[in-house]
Amino acid sequence: MRALKLAREVRERLTKELGQPVKVIMYGSQARGDAKKDADIDLLVIIPSLNNPIRKKISNATWEVGFEAGRVICAVPTTPRDFEYYKILPFYQTIRKEGVPA
Repeated sequence: MRALKLAREVRERLTKELGQPVKVIMYGSQARGDAKKDADIDLLVIIPSLNNPIRKKISNATWEVGFEAGRVICAVPTTPRDFEYYKILPFYQTIRKEGVPA
């Protein structure tokens, strides 16, 4: 799956650039396997700590990987704490159910 390969590339770039572990979960139509040809790639990026400079690096890395591949990649950054705390929200429930770890 090409989308999963790109999700892994985002994870590898972020782990290297940020110097800390990064977990990436692909969700949405790409994860379900019902994506159309030009569908974007939706990623949840879970990182131990989050601030504006880190958000910018996540945005830049996803844009660069997507640009190089001719694809649109959308990333939603969060922390493990927030991912657990907000687990009752439909957004996070769907990711837990359908998400594919990269």
